[in-house]
Amino acid sequence: MTLDIARLVRDFGDPEAEARAARTQAAVFDFSFLARGRITGKAAPAALERFQPRPVADMAEGTIRYALRLGPDGAVEADLTIWRLDAEIFEVMSGRREDIAALGARAGADAAVLDLSDASAIFAVQGPRALAALAEIGARERLAAIPYFGHAQIPLAGVPCLVGRLGYTGERGFEIVADKAYAARLNAALCARARPAGFAAADILRIEAGFILFVNECRLGAGADALGLARFAPVANLRAQSARRAGGNSLLRLVAFTAGEARVRSPWQPGADLGPPARPGEIAITSACASVALGQTIGLGFVLAEDAAPGTPVRDRSGRFGLIRVARKPLYDPAQKRPRGPWLDHDPPRP
Repeated sequence: MTLDIARLVRDFGDPEAEARAARTQAAVFDFSFLARGRITGKAAPAALERFQPRPVADMAEGTIRYALRLGPDGAVEADLTIWRLDAEIFEVMSGRREDIAALGARAGADAAVLDLSDASAIFAVQGPRALAALAEIGARERLAAIPYFGHAQIPLAGVPCLVGRLGYTGERGFEIVADKAYAARLNAALCARARPAGFAAADILRIEAGFILFVNECRLGAGADALGLARFAPVANLRAQSARRAGGNSLLRLVAFTAGEARVRSPWQPGADLGPPARPGEIAITSACASVALGQTIGLGFVLAEDAAPGTPVRDRSGRFGLIRVARKPLYDPAQKRPRGPWLDHDPPRP
């Protein structure tokens, strides 16, 4: 089953304040909707490399790698993360349960895949005070030692946890994986130390940071190059994209944009009539929000390659948004330094 954002908790009363907490303090998100699979065996690296295009055999234990799921024609269908636990054990996190089944189909006789989705609780604590929040319930030195896109087994509030340093917000933060039996206990401990936040805030933050949401940005059959993610796919797949069907989707580029004031209720999604830009000067908007950090309407969308330069004025082909200009992506923290930046170490504010 794929992600249905309408079924997620939208907010805890004030999505803008929740997003602001992640930018300035710390916020906790329940991401237990993610699918989680574990693959074990000597053939696990080979199976993972059949499943997605990035090499994984060279991953060190305790590291995480961002990856893409491609369709037969090279179109990006979803994005995911791969966690290496030891020489023969990896875990995969995806927004689509079917990706875990697909990994199992590629495992072969020398690897085994276990779907852990129903048995998992997954939380994200995001923001410059995320370390201060977790340090109250876990070993501060061990948490601080986790490198960006690294992970470690660290108990939190007495709960065995797999803790990774990454996130979906463009901020410093952690993702925490635990057995579902401990979900309520862990959630209570986290929410006592960071502001609870819903998916509306997560959507605002990821748009500001320029991150795709596969149920939005992957709807037009765009390839990794069009999404600005070519470094995560091999040259062979990029060549396949350029020769794809006559729809011209290989000529699209995903861009950030700013727009005139508009009523946008996050998480916003395009309608069923979403299609690629038909001519120069058009944009097909796939995501939009009222940005807390920037104080204006922003979003992501596809333009033809000739319109991708920042500052280019474009028209929304649906007519919903106006005064649109292509902007540098990401709009927030364009140098992308904050996820690797120093922590604010004072005591976290009580939510």
